[in-house]
Amino acid sequence: MRYGLAAAAPGTAAAAQFILQLALLRVVDSTSFGQFAFILGLVQFGFGLSNALISTPYTVNINGSAFEPGQALSFFTVNLLFAAGWAVICGGVTTVLGAPHEAWLFSLYAFLAMIRWFGRAHLYALHRPFQAAGSDLAYSFALVVALGGAWLMGLSMAMGAMTITLATLAGIVALGPTFIAEQFHRAWAGSLRNYGAVWREQSRWTLLGVVSSEATANAHAYAVTIFAGSAAFAPIAAATLLVKPISLAITSLTQLERPTMTRHFTTGDLAGAYGSVWRFRAVALLVWSGTVALGVVALAWYPQTIFKTSYDIKSLSIAFSLWAVISLLQCWSMPSSILLQAAQWFQPLARWGMICAILAILAVFALVLLAAPIYSLLGIVLGQVATSLSMAMLAARLKRSHGASVTRDKVSFKTASNVL
Repeated sequence: MRYGLAAAAPGTAAAAQFILQLALLRVVDSTSFGQFAFILGLVQFGFGLSNALISTPYTVNINGSAFEPGQALSFFTVNLLFAAGWAVICGGVTTVLGAPHEAWLFSLYAFLAMIRWFGRAHLYALHRPFQAAGSDLAYSFALVVALGGAWLMGLSMAMGAMTITLATLAGIVALGPTFIAEQFHRAWAGSLRNYGAVWREQSRWTLLGVVSSEATANAHAYAVTIFAGSAAFAPIAAATLLVKPISLAITSLTQLERPTMTRHFTTGDLAGAYGSVWRFRAVALLVWSGTVALGVVALAWYPQTIFKTSYDIKSLSIAFSLWAVISLLQCWSMPSSILLQAAQWFQPLARWGMICAILAILAVFALVLLAAPIYSLLGIVLGQVATSLSMAMLAARLKRSHGASVTRDKVSFKTASNVL
């Protein structure tokens, strides 16, 4: 039930967001769609920064043996400040991209999205996944209803931004009054001084890891947008829609398993921690298989139903194939990364993350300058291969360092399928 819920709840959010982007894809021009997709990607980067600065150390803190209530409260203070700062950044980027009239909407959306993201992590850290799933379902329902209204009124990029903002607000309400009170009332009682130790011991390393991961996974978005413009980024972003459920499922499974792995390490249950890794990987690969199969069907038989005729099907097929490879590598490497985070191996993760990021950035920029923008994704593939190899190496080193023979939890794909 835990895994089924973890995959299904964000799956509905992915489906609702897919419908919104699909509707925009059919209505707005490629430049506007590229702008919208880039800002959503920037918000997604904000989720990663939130994980590094707030969610991951918060989960480790309250599930660890040395829980400090004062330090836990400081995370709410940091989250509020981070949400406000990221809102300003997203609004500024929207203006630079050429959509100043929509900047305030994307700024508000970014602020609310960061609040909801930490709220979900907070509930997962407290081992209340059903309530976190309720937020996803409320977000999904509100997004579909608001999109219906926007379609009747005349869908545009501004209406799309308003739709996703209202849905995010509904998702925050579903987090419950306790979290809302802690975030907007008690947060002012938190002291940033209590966060200082967290920054020194964990956050600065996880932040470095997230920045390198963003470079490894999304360097193409920045390179293509800078050198070729939003219109050139549009087909790459359009193909991303077909694999979106995979990334959202991985993210939600990460939030579900991180506190569980941390608890296993705290109690010395190494077999349980490694069992979580294999269950995570099995379910992620099942989600990947189903999503890619649907994507192949859509591109082979119904491409014009999803994409406007102005999009080249061959380019979309190339981008989708590369995204499928990228997401497969992420399904394999992410469970090991979460295991290393739970073991607090933040410095090795950050060091190897930077190496992989530099490799991906160099490859992406070279491909953008020397080939068509669509092939910039080959640089991301190279970065993900390096990441997968480094995660496997570090996980093996972690296993040896404990001097224990850890037995793999025998979870078959059939069992994982039954769970889903």
